[in-house]
Amino acid sequence: MSIATRAALRLALSVCMGLAGMSLCASTSRAAAPPEKVFPDSTFLFVKVNSASALRDSFRQSQFGQLWNDPGLKEWKQDMAQKLDEGNKSLKEKIGITLAQLVELPQGTAAMGVVPNDDPKTPMSLLLSIDCGKNAGTAADVLSKATKQAEDAGARIEELKSKGVTIHVIHPPKKDDDKDKPQPPLVWAQSGPNFTIGTDLDAVKDVLVNADGRNDSLASTETYAKTLKKCGTDSQVIWYIDANKVFKLMAQNGGARGNAAQAQQVEAIMQVVGINGLKAVGGSFSLSTGNYDSLSKTVFYAPPPVQGLLKVFSMPKVSLKPEPWVPANVAAYQTISWDLDNAFIAINDLANMFQPGILNVLEQQLIGPNGGEPLNFQKDLFGPIGDRITIISDYKKPIKEDSQRTLIAIALEDTKKFEKSFEKVRELMGNKPKEREFQGNKIFDFELPDLPNPNGEQAKFKGPISVTIAKNTLFASSDASLLEQILRGGGAGLADSSAFQSALKEMPEKVSSLSYVKPEESARVSYDMIKSGQFEKAMKGAAQAGGGPNVGNFGEVINKDKLPEFSVFAKYLSSGGGYSVSEEDGMVMTNFTLRKQKP
Repeated sequence: MSIATRAALRLALSVCMGLAGMSLCASTSRAAAPPEKVFPDSTFLFVKVNSASALRDSFRQSQFGQLWNDPGLKEWKQDMAQKLDEGNKSLKEKIGITLAQLVELPQGTAAMGVVPNDDPKTPMSLLLSIDCGKNAGTAADVLSKATKQAEDAGARIEELKSKGVTIHVIHPPKKDDDKDKPQPPLVWAQSGPNFTIGTDLDAVKDVLVNADGRNDSLASTETYAKTLKKCGTDSQVIWYIDANKVFKLMAQNGGARGNAAQAQQVEAIMQVVGINGLKAVGGSFSLSTGNYDSLSKTVFYAPPPVQGLLKVFSMPKVSLKPEPWVPANVAAYQTISWDLDNAFIAINDLANMFQPGILNVLEQQLIGPNGGEPLNFQKDLFGPIGDRITIISDYKKPIKEDSQRTLIAIALEDTKKFEKSFEKVRELMGNKPKEREFQGNKIFDFELPDLPNPNGEQAKFKGPISVTIAKNTLFASSDASLLEQILRGGGAGLADSSAFQSALKEMPEKVSSLSYVKPEESARVSYDMIKSGQFEKAMKGAAQAGGGPNVGNFGEVINKDKLPEFSVFAKYLSSGGGYSVSEEDGMVMTNFTLRKQKP
């Protein structure tokens, strides 16, 4: 396919996607049924914006929206506008509107769904449903011009009727260099203010025929109903993934490349390890609501009985408060309640499904150079360990790319016994760490091997990892100075800080996990990396190694020299937190940032 043809087809697809995807950025006039009652029950991925115009208004009211309009960004925005001006002119010439106008087209509900196909070469199809309200005429004109652009580039255009609605089908031309590659069409249709766009004609027809709703819709499925009930359907954005359908599609797609027996084998493994117990994952997102600048929920729906791998993650609800040793000035804090005794039982049961007694066989090989009893996973490790894991991080001053310090803490139920187990582990490692004393505690500094970066340079993080057992806790830190600060104690604690207390008020009494974050310091690192050019360098290195996106002319579009002082950004950053609650049929995770009274 020629470069010009590809460009025209990309334009047509970009316009269609832009109408839906950019709507994430008036009152709805949709008279038809909600998309979840129109899309078929086979839909395995679904995203819905309840009102595109309301979401855009909420973004403008949010702290990031206010940042965008801050006078301090004026020069940088003008510079970016000038660089995008040529692209805007080209878009205006081709479809009659600019990128900013394209973003404003959707007015009411906008939804995206992915449905399976019978054709193994194209196992899935994309569906979009967009209510453009008062902008319907402009949207139709844009799509018509994009269709004409594709036709001029060699695409075959077909028009047909379904329930009185004209369906436009764009068939991309086939060339010798890609004749074996699937070339799904781009299909679109307008019914009043509502537009249906897809990559499969039959799928689009199906949506149009059932525009008033159907009995076998996505909304009628039990997993969708129960998952979204936990998310709150009144949120500005909701999303849903039918995990079982995704797992099955992955297995079938693998089978298509190999054979049917392979697909069945993959499905059988999923069942054995219990992954199929996760029925669905869903979530919601809102901006500028109540006390929150942003609020999101993620739901893992796994009704009982839970089997296999899912049993490993037993996280009972308890009263989680920051430990007394956690400093008030941490940048991030996360703690989880995890029943590690049950986790070991689940791991052992899972291992025995594949090879009975495999962990016992492995234990017999874990004998130190001086002999003695082999390491016993349950008695020596999981037994004396408690049911709580905490991670904290902060930044050394001045804040630079490599100044982050991280510490992991694992609560101990039997400290004396674990000290003996830790000694066994050190003997098994062979390479003995350096030992030193600090305020009556023995610290072990473990050197790490050099780790390569994607761009081929030596990793900046070299260690050592400093480990100690103190305060009935196993501590491991990437920076000895943070560990020593924890052991020294004496400063203000996080539990008593007013900022943390503000976040804690938004959380239940008992949770399975709890987190708190102050974003200023991590944002400062990102800001400095962009200003210094290190961010662009790192992204290009990752792209060259195949491990990251191609940033192209990032430096030409984002002029780092025009960025204002960090203080302009800092005043719009606010602290936030999160928590998860384990339930009988899964888990609900909530994350939020608090709204500032006066940014």
